[in-house]
Amino acid sequence: MEIGLNSAESWNAEWEKWFARYSRGTPRLGMWLAWSQKVDGRDTLELGAGSGRESRFLAARARSVTCVDFSSGAMDALRESRPPLNLRACTMDARNLDFPDGAFDLSFHKGFWSCFGDDDDVALLFAEQLRVTRGTLLALVHNAANSKMHEMFRRKAGTDKLYQVRFYQPEELMTIARSGLADAGIDAAVRIRGFGGPDWMHRGLLARSNPSVQGCLAALAYRCRPLAQAESLVLEVRITNRHP
Repeated sequence: MEIGLNSAESWNAEWEKWFARYSRGTPRLGMWLAWSQKVDGRDTLELGAGSGRESRFLAARARSVTCVDFSSGAMDALRESRPPLNLRACTMDARNLDFPDGAFDLSFHKGFWSCFGDDDDVALLFAEQLRVTRGTLLALVHNAANSKMHEMFRRKAGTDKLYQVRFYQPEELMTIARSGLADAGIDAAVRIRGFGGPDWMHRGLLARSNPSVQGCLAALAYRCRPLAQAESLVLEVRITNRHP
């Protein structure tokens, strides 16, 4: 499977073009997480953070927020953008994180695994994210069940490497989770949810409403929307027990 941007150098160049634009965008994921995951007072980790837009939003609620990306350009730009005092930006390989076991209450990423075509890489990423998470792990990937979005990416991939990404089926995510949990000796509640789509709750007059209202509306809308219409699949792993 061909991935368009698969190195720190290629992402450094990409973030030089897109960092400011992505930073100004609506933190849709942050609003949804703040409502659905109750991040208040928790230590939170975002992998493949890029602009750090979602983490910057969550920093107003979480005890601490850590952004990780292997693009030094993205992390340098994030540090220079005057982030909140409880947000730190770290240049690291997510397959070998420099954090102790169970360091974070919540870990998440959006579209990160879609940048890896090799199943062994994805297994390593899941195992390492699982290692540093003591509460809930979330992985958002491009949704292969959404045929319209999949086809749109396929068309654009011919001229833009940013669209050359991997899409996942729900069954693939469940296989990754079950295998990784068994290898790690961890018990967890696992489910697949949907995120995103026609986000009317972030437009017009509603875009000026309280972020908590937008997050609540998003949670309700995503819960009611068929999975085939979701922009992303969400693998949610709530850890219940770690065996010695």
